[in-house]
Amino acid sequence: MTKYHEIIRLSGLGLSQTNIALSCSASKATVNKVLKAAREQGLSWPLDPKLTDPVLNKLL
Repeated sequence: MTKYHEIIRLSGLGLSQTNIALSCSASKATVNKVLKAAREQGLSWPLDPKLTDPVLNKLL
């Protein structure tokens, strides 16, 4: 399962997409896709606590 919350959190901390991918065991393409979709939805860190990974999966 993609760690949407963690990808957005690490991006908010200023990590590179490569480092985020390594940390989350995801491909750089997945990280890029998640961050692009998050930007399009106006999401950034810190996220609303109600936005769990399953909720983010449906949103993104």
